[in-house]
Amino acid sequence: MPYCPKCKTEYNPGIEKCSDCDLPLVEKLPEESPEETPGEIKYKLLRNLPSRLYAEMLKESLQNSGISTIIKGDDIGIMLGSYSTTSPVEVSLWVPEKDWEKANQIADEMLNHI
Repeated sequence: MPYCPKCKTEYNPGIEKCSDCDLPLVEKLPEESPEETPGEIKYKLLRNLPSRLYAEMLKESLQNSGISTIIKGDDIGIMLGSYSTTSPVEVSLWVPEKDWEKANQIADEMLNHI
């Protein structure tokens, strides 16, 4: 069975072009391993922080250096619209694995006092 190399739609034998992508079909799709999936970013824990305030400050600094971030924490309901330097719930900041070393250096320089 032929397949479209872009959208991976399977076609009946005898069809030579993808009706959606207008590309020539191939007999077999290449196998993709999870670490080679295009567009997939693997994140790694950078820091656990004492509050969302620290997480947001570090996030801004990292984003200014071109590093994307994810903040995780169950503190939103606790904050009720205000930021504090402490929280009863830990907040974590995650960065792409490929940027971890650079992000860790920035975090060390910025947060060495906490």
